[in-house]
Amino acid sequence: MKKVERAAEKAHDGENVATYGPLIHNRQAIESLSDKGVGQVNAPEEIESGTVVIRAHGVPKEIFDRLKDHGVKVIDGTCPRVLRSMRVVEEYCRRGCHIILVGDPNHGEVEAIASYSDDITVVENAAQAAGIDVPENTMVIAQTTISQGEYDAVCDVLYRKNPNITIVQSICPATQERQSALERLADEVEAIVVIGGKNSSNTKRLFNLAENTGKSSWHIENAEEIPAELADYSSIGVTAGASTPDWVIEEVEQKLEEL
Repeated sequence: MKKVERAAEKAHDGENVATYGPLIHNRQAIESLSDKGVGQVNAPEEIESGTVVIRAHGVPKEIFDRLKDHGVKVIDGTCPRVLRSMRVVEEYCRRGCHIILVGDPNHGEVEAIASYSDDITVVENAAQAAGIDVPENTMVIAQTTISQGEYDAVCDVLYRKNPNITIVQSICPATQERQSALERLADEVEAIVVIGGKNSSNTKRLFNLAENTGKSSWHIENAEEIPAELADYSSIGVTAGASTPDWVIEEVEQKLEEL
């Protein structure tokens, strides 16, 4: 966010500043950037000049190279942990390894990481893992925002198929910390509110975890979506996805206190 805001501040009159795809999965943050004149492109050909900021999820290698060749200024905002996963996949591919990437095949991060190998299989869960081949020389890596439990379940299945697989730990600690904190929070409250974009992968996983605690749970994007029935609860736990702006969380907290 700061990289984009700085680019917008430095832009001369009429100079294009855009993100490649939605910068983060949060509608309020995207609207805030739009108000500052920041656009969005979904193909290199959609911007002829100016600055393009690569989002935290990263972009496929081919897209990055095309942007560079297209003559626009590229600011790489890819999350360092996603960059590390890209480099790891590229290195193991160079060694002749088959790669198994655990995550959502339609997620931008997974598409970006997968582009660094020409011998890769993407699986989303343990059930899918049970149906694939696991060659002798195989490395396994995960989308940074999946839960450790999901990853462990897939790795268990793959390990039974091939005990010689190499398993890379790539899940972001912040993701694990949020999920662990939510489990502790659930013991102290009657209901749970999860704040974040409806298309945010890590927010959806938080909400699934909240529901699995057995407590009444809601996934909302902002204070306007707070359901009236929350007024019936005396203690409410609040958590949020990684890309939820602080000001959105604060507005939700304030409205809940007013209830």
